[in-house]
Amino acid sequence: MLASFLQLYKQAYSGLSRNSWYLCIVMLINRSGTMVVPFMSIYCIQQLHFSIVQAGIIMALFGVGSITGAFVGGKLTDKIGFYDLQVGALLSGGLLFLVLGYQHTFINLSIGTFILSFCNDSFRPANSTAIAHYSSAENKTRSYSLNRLAVNLGWAVGGALGGFLASVNYHLLFWVDGCTNIFAAIMLLTLMPRSKVVKTIKKRSELLVTTSAYQDKSI
Repeated sequence: MLASFLQLYKQAYSGLSRNSWYLCIVMLINRSGTMVVPFMSIYCIQQLHFSIVQAGIIMALFGVGSITGAFVGGKLTDKIGFYDLQVGALLSGGLLFLVLGYQHTFINLSIGTFILSFCNDSFRPANSTAIAHYSSAENKTRSYSLNRLAVNLGWAVGGALGGFLASVNYHLLFWVDGCTNIFAAIMLLTLMPRSKVVKTIKKRSELLVTTSAYQDKSI
């Protein structure tokens, strides 16, 4: 049963480029550390003794920062490329998680949460662009599917591990979340050196004609 199950997944994702797999490994490491957000409201109320309203405001600011970061991240991906933005977002997000763990006032935590989610989620459009770049027309859907599988698996691992760590010390959540971000950035730099990626981008860009999505009448 297990052998047939593994064979099914092997057939589903065979033929993808090596860099597509590397990007999914980076995503899996990054999302496996996702534990601050699921426990943020509990942390605010039980550990910092904020009111439910204050905890709700902080979570709302996280959402606003996430949406804004994804939008700006898309713009920056067009300007500086998906590689540099991914590394920058992972490193800055990791460091901000560590800093956020030491913010204990409502104002500081609110500002820190917004900035953190802004930087952290600017990673998303850059990563999606990278997946498209390293996929062919035939396997692009499967590449995105593998990436999504890595996201969901990482969230599952992060949530389970976060629950255990929260029972020991809430502060550990920030350290593990931050360190996994930084480790994901190191893995990206190691598995996909910048020099090789930049050369690939230059070759690919010569074959592409950029058109605004608003001018695309094909749909």
